[in-house]
Amino acid sequence: MAEPARHNPTLSVIMIARNEAARIRESLRSAAFADEVVVVDTGSTDQTREISREEGAVVSELAFAGFGRTKQRAIDKATCDWVFVLDADEQISSGLREQILDAIRTPGPYSGFRVHRRGWFLGRPMRFGGWGHDEVVRLFRRGKGRMTPESVDERIVVDGQLGTLEGLIEHHTDPSFPHYIAKQDKFSTLAAETLAVRPYHAVGVLSGLLHAAAALVKQLLLQQGFRDGSRGVLLAISTAYVTFLRYAKAGMIRRGEGDVFVRHELSEVDRHDQ
Repeated sequence: MAEPARHNPTLSVIMIARNEAARIRESLRSAAFADEVVVVDTGSTDQTREISREEGAVVSELAFAGFGRTKQRAIDKATCDWVFVLDADEQISSGLREQILDAIRTPGPYSGFRVHRRGWFLGRPMRFGGWGHDEVVRLFRRGKGRMTPESVDERIVVDGQLGTLEGLIEHHTDPSFPHYIAKQDKFSTLAAETLAVRPYHAVGVLSGLLHAAAALVKQLLLQQGFRDGSRGVLLAISTAYVTFLRYAKAGMIRRGEGDVFVRHELSEVDRHDQ
């Protein structure tokens, strides 16, 4: 009797995007090995949707509802056995591509996998400050993973054991410093709205100063960000500044003074880096 044909596991790559025409093509090409690529566009006014279709992606359009909820809606559109979550400013390295394929063919006891990520700041790869080698959960068996609902700082929760892949995601943040800071400012408002409704979190200017100082010490000294030179120092100070904004804004929102942060501008967030 002939043996039944084995099912080859399939892979969906999902991403959300807005106004990413300048770099989404490279991200999509790095994911071209997948059986399906799903792009959820959240209101682009450039060629993001057209480029995505040119690269073979299935494109949907949805309103932005915070990163966690919007990414979950994108995951819900995946149809393959496994799902990989990729941001529009990230690229899957060739080494990671092979490891992903091996992992879904022979996952062993694992329902999901962490991957290593290297951040780029102002056009150069960073080695220290927590940006040179962090781990993020990105690959999981469909139905076993879900996004947490936070507007920012969302993460993937997997039901089951996690393995780790050694290949890299290359995370290319905005190479223009003014654009980078402007977008981080918008992200800080989303984070502040979440903090403001958590009564057990201390917020306000003093709390912001304390958290900013802790962030600076951690990134610049403990994680040796200074070893990346001027970029490392600038990145650490920028992180401290944005941390301060989160807590200071949250204090004002909690006091009912949040209207000074123009809410409609949040819909203009067009990058998905953290």
